[in-house]
Amino acid sequence: MQSLHRKCVDSQPESRQAAQTESAGRQLHERPGVLVVDDEHFVRIMVQLGLERNGFEAWLAANGREAIQLYRMHRDRIAVVLLDVRMPGLDGPRTLEALRELNPAVQACFMSGDPGAYESNELLQRGAACVIAKPFDLNELAKVLQRLTPGIPPIDEERAAESSTRKETEEVARHF
Repeated sequence: MQSLHRKCVDSQPESRQAAQTESAGRQLHERPGVLVVDDEHFVRIMVQLGLERNGFEAWLAANGREAIQLYRMHRDRIAVVLLDVRMPGLDGPRTLEALRELNPAVQACFMSGDPGAYESNELLQRGAACVIAKPFDLNELAKVLQRLTPGIPPIDEERAAESSTRKETEEVARHF
């Protein structure tokens, strides 16, 4: 995967900061959760493996409707939602709108190889903390998400570098 290209918002609205502070206490003793929403199975599995290897807990959704359902069930454990921009049915931006109805302070990042009709600035204006271009390096993605989530220690660079491509491929193959 190539290096991570991203555009992030540095400042966060006060309501989002308050929600993070509130959830920080809960998440100090557990791994921060990330809801990964992508219509490509392989992408979901690879992102899950990369996030779990870097100290996150991951929930996987194949589309916007699944994401909303999972968020309803696990919202107290999900610190960030990572959304593909282009998906069948509810696309990423419309999914984020629905999630905002459940929690106006939900943290979200968009990821996409082709954002379609959406510009990065428009996605940020819709409330995303970051827009991440695919393909991306999983360890770099974890670093970005670490900055957005309270309660996770810095990523161990040596441990991340030791994870071999062969081992990841074997783990992915078991999911198919």
